[in-house]
Amino acid sequence: MAYDTNHNNNFVEIYAIGNELLVGQVLDTNTHWLIRNITAAGAQVRRAAMIRDDYDDIGEQLLAAIARQPKLIVTTGGLGPTDDDMTYRAVARALNLEQYEDAHALEMIRQRYAYLATIRPNFDASLTESRKKMALFPRGAEVLANGAGAAPALAFPIGESTLVCLPGVPVEMKDIYAGSLQPVLARTIGSGGYVERNIILDKGDESRIAPVLLAAQATHGTVYIKSRGQTVEGTQRLTVVLSRGGGDLAAVRGAVLAAEAEVVVGLELLGYSILKVIE
Repeated sequence: MAYDTNHNNNFVEIYAIGNELLVGQVLDTNTHWLIRNITAAGAQVRRAAMIRDDYDDIGEQLLAAIARQPKLIVTTGGLGPTDDDMTYRAVARALNLEQYEDAHALEMIRQRYAYLATIRPNFDASLTESRKKMALFPRGAEVLANGAGAAPALAFPIGESTLVCLPGVPVEMKDIYAGSLQPVLARTIGSGGYVERNIILDKGDESRIAPVLLAAQATHGTVYIKSRGQTVEGTQRLTVVLSRGGGDLAAVRGAVLAAEAEVVVGLELLGYSILKVIE
């Protein structure tokens, strides 16, 4: 995927934290969802990985990410009340920060459990030590409200980057992304855009069209051009995908359309028929 040179440092790294992911108990759908939404905002995900619930592993990966200075580092998982939910402790340990009980976060947690007590019979809403653990934040973090669960998220500026820690429960992660995280996203990756165009061919051999795509890629270096087989309306087709993201959506679209025009001419000269173009 290509990006315009005026936004070539608008990179993001994503880390899914949890032993359950790495033993196959839980499928990591969060990373895929985040990649699609971050890409749609015009930023580029440069790296994504899974990490065990381990202080050293989490700290090592976070420090390495910080050294690369992406605009945004996002983690999911490890914010809950159990002892193996250690993301905030690992962040504090890696960055040599004090942890403290944030009053605002504690009130969010109190309100959540008070609400749950109104809809669940015999539910104890008291703030146990396990529940209070979710309000222990690294010093300097911004608390982000969780409208779908108990554990507040955080945003933390670190040099050129901003670290964001989100819950691993998908509905909670998505709620925070759509709500309290939006101001953080606006000031980090901005509100650009992403354009993807799929040229659907009647037949195909990737090796035969490769020179056409290579020539177009050389001319339109900011557009990512890739051929692949995919099922379209129940039939396997050869497609050519052109994509680009960046901060200026009009410029992004213009570049993709210019590359598309050159590719279409080259394909037609080879005798291919263009069935349709899907965006």
